[in-house]
Amino acid sequence: MLRFILLLCLFGTYLIAEPSAFELQSGATKKQLKSIQSASKNLENLAIDYSTRIQVLEQSQEGLQSVLDGQALRIKNLLDLTSQQETKIQALQASLEMQNQTIATMSGEIEKLNATIKDLTALTTKLNQDILNELNALGKAESKSKETSKAKKTDKPKTFKNLSNKEIHEEAKKLYQNKKLDEAKERYEWLVQNNYKNASCLYMLGEIEYQLGRFKEAIGMYKKSVALDDKASYMPILLWHTAWSFRYSKDMENYNKFLDTLIKLYPDSEQGKKAKNLKNKS
Repeated sequence: MLRFILLLCLFGTYLIAEPSAFELQSGATKKQLKSIQSASKNLENLAIDYSTRIQVLEQSQEGLQSVLDGQALRIKNLLDLTSQQETKIQALQASLEMQNQTIATMSGEIEKLNATIKDLTALTTKLNQDILNELNALGKAESKSKETSKAKKTDKPKTFKNLSNKEIHEEAKKLYQNKKLDEAKERYEWLVQNNYKNASCLYMLGEIEYQLGRFKEAIGMYKKSVALDDKASYMPILLWHTAWSFRYSKDMENYNKFLDTLIKLYPDSEQGKKAKNLKNKS
């Protein structure tokens, strides 16, 4: 359009600049020429005005295009960022699902473990009660036998007849430490007949029988001692030797019962730790 207007203006100018000889002789023609010249000038001004407007429009168009390009780039960046965030969210959701599954699995295992612990606790409680009931029953029977034997008590043997019970007790300990078991046994039996520290003396009589390899007799003495005092400081050793007395007697059921009782009641004792190691290896 702009080119057409410019060509038109140039053509009008040419017509004005080059009048023919005929046009120069005619007055009417000169008037028309001025009219044409004026129209040409108007067309030229119009062309310039349109040219200016077109330039403004082209500049505006370039500015709008730049803005649109900038917005398009921002939109692309936002879309890329949104895609990245969606990927991260999906990864987090997958991780969360795995954690939930792990928690659910662990919860199930914990419930099973708690149920197992509950069953073992109930079994151990029953086992301990059965053992204590058995020991108490045997202790009562032995107590009756002891009361009967008191009526048949004789005088002190000549070797320690002039000593007090305390002195006899000290002498018995020294004899036991020096491996003079029979002499120590004689004194501990005398002390039991005289009702002097019965629980500990019966325990020592059990130790003497254990050292002599008479395991059935050792078990009997241990049970009597427990019936009189089941809180004594020597209880871990008593239970340990009782367990082994049953094992040497080939009674594995009671052997394991007493190991379990030792682990349950005295887990931090030397004997309790040994019993736990034995159970772990079996």
